Amino acid sequence: MHRRERPVRRQQARRRLRAPAPAMERPTRSAEGSLIPEGKQMKRNLFCVVLAWLVLTGPVRADPIDGATAEQLRNWLKEYPQADADGDGVLSIEEAKAYYRRLQQKRLKREDARKTAFRREYAFATMSDGVKIALAVGYPKGFDPADRQRKWPAIFTTCGYAFVTAPTDPAQFGDRYVTVNASIRGSGASGGELSPWRPRTWQDGHEVIEHWIVKQPWSNGKVGIHGYSWPGLMGFLTAATQPPSLRAVCVGGLIDDFYRGISYVGGIRNCGFPVDWLNNYYAPGGPFGSGLAAMGVRGLDQAGYDEIVNARPVRDLAKDMLWLVLHEPLDGPPWREQNLAGQAARIRAPILIGHAWQDEQTGPSGWLLWRRIPDSTPRRLVLTNGNHGVWPNGGDDQAAWFARWLLDEASEKSPDATARVVCHFETSKRPRAGVRSRGEPVRAGDFPLPQTRWTRFFLRSGGRLLPSPAEGREPSGSYSVGHSAPTGKDRRAGYVLEFSGPTAVCGPAVLALWAQLTTIDTDFFVLVADLGPDGQLYGLQRGLLRASHRAIDKEHSDYAEQDGRKELIRPHHPHTSLQPVVPHEPTEYQIEIPAFGHVFRAGHKLVLLVMQPPEGDPIGITKSGAPSYRYDSHPPPGTVTILHDAAHPSSLLLPILPAIPQLPAPPVPLAEQAGLQPVP
Repeated sequence: MHRRERPVRRQQARRRLRAPAPAMERPTRSAEGSLIPEGKQMKRNLFCVVLAWLVLTGPVRADPIDGATAEQLRNWLKEYPQADADGDGVLSIEEAKAYYRRLQQKRLKREDARKTAFRREYAFATMSDGVKIALAVGYPKGFDPADRQRKWPAIFTTCGYAFVTAPTDPAQFGDRYVTVNASIRGSGASGGELSPWRPRTWQDGHEVIEHWIVKQPWSNGKVGIHGYSWPGLMGFLTAATQPPSLRAVCVGGLIDDFYRGISYVGGIRNCGFPVDWLNNYYAPGGPFGSGLAAMGVRGLDQAGYDEIVNARPVRDLAKDMLWLVLHEPLDGPPWREQNLAGQAARIRAPILIGHAWQDEQTGPSGWLLWRRIPDSTPRRLVLTNGNHGVWPNGGDDQAAWFARWLLDEASEKSPDATARVVCHFETSKRPRAGVRSRGEPVRAGDFPLPQTRWTRFFLRSGGRLLPSPAEGREPSGSYSVGHSAPTGKDRRAGYVLEFSGPTAVCGPAVLALWAQLTTIDTDFFVLVADLGPDGQLYGLQRGLLRASHRAIDKEHSDYAEQDGRKELIRPHHPHTSLQPVVPHEPTEYQIEIPAFGHVFRAGHKLVLLVMQPPEGDPIGITKSGAPSYRYDSHPPPGTVTILHDAAHPSSLLLPILPAIPQLPAPPVPLAEQAGLQPVP
């Protein structure tokens, strides 16, 4: 069957690549290499927002602004008031298009200038199975190919994005390293089958390092891996193959478990970002436009590119992760064999991992990989509030990490067993002098932080969260569920915790919910938020669970010892079988709320909302203002009753810190804190 399909596929490839694609179709590289790449130079302009929006909404439109909604225009105006040419306070389609064109012209001029700023080379590395991997090499200022005495370390980045078809400017790393980018097999100008989450692709990274990079006459035999999001994921998996010449890894925006962390959160399918992102595998210009990008930078004509495409094997699409998202609702081997979690114990090179609590793309699970890496491996974890790509100090710790392990330069940021974890609070949306975090981070040897006081608050009548449970009977709370997303106040139950003073929370939380259903299954969505004195709610973190997935695997759950008690701090639901709910029978649900860090300032309250998953997740809003995660939640109509009585003590376990971190002065308003969004 595959042989009969191949000619059709070749014709389609030729037909769809004849016309040059609009520049907007090609994501450009960011400093972090995000899942929706947004060149560093574009981070603060409308072009970045439009680019992210285009990638998420599928096929490229004739004009990228024409389809903007009124809500998107309002959000763009908030971020970029300079686009309002007539100053009437309303951003029109025409004004947005004009502003976009100006920014695009500036971007192209900058790109043209950079093209001659450093020496570059394009090459292929032949893998052990004969597949050729396309490489793009950038040489730093001061590099002399005729000088065989001076040797250089290299920084390696690999993924299937368009940006790796061209070299990374070594100036981004201080002109101290040769940069080597590789298009994974099946993308760009590389041969082979696109299969990012399979061992053969991870082995390619290993072979590029050991059989190409360190064999170059300029190499000093030391290689570092760098990447955020997809480049970070691929870098992590490459590091797990243990290349002997790999000396340092700096990655972020990771996903511990593709099933739990992003695709089926709490057993509920996320039909938002994962589906949108994975659908780019099948873009007409190659995955994420990487084929068109490779043609441009390498000067390939159509025939030359077709030769690469047609030599690739026909893919078994039923093995693609998008197929799993659509048709594998339970966890099992097809999911587990692709997870980073199963490879973390193999990491040996010193590794720095960055993680943002409210990451709207790769989600809240990446930090868990740090705990799975052997304790003998030098490692550091940098944590912060923020969206995808947020790095609190502008990357200084990354530069120091590479300098320590690739250049043998000692630094105060060198690994210290008592300060391997760095937690930033109130990181700002807008950097000052390249730095987002102005307070002093909390440093510790482990995470969750050893000084954490696991404190339980009980859901009580009247929407209260109190430190003590009910002593007898107590009125219950309730909310309704249905086929449509919740909108009215009757569609959610709320509880408020008042603090006696400023309070810091950092780590995972758990809602132990006792509930009665009027039907056999439902979906729980639990939101933790900060209620300010102005009455506005800002979301901090959320947890989800489908009631029929409530079974707990105690062996793989996480516990903390405190005051002679063993507290469940991360319930592990196997998600391998379904267990119907008996209607009207009190049932306990342990709902994981992924880790987050936040300081409730004086006068602020914690709000807990329990409801059916909304149409769009209020945590992790994209820059266009649209929700990133959307859940396939359509439970049978009915009522959820939340129990508060002595026999059914619903409670919220919080990770309270005994001391308040050194915070910025003046305080960073909630509206200015990275990753925090208003909750309707």
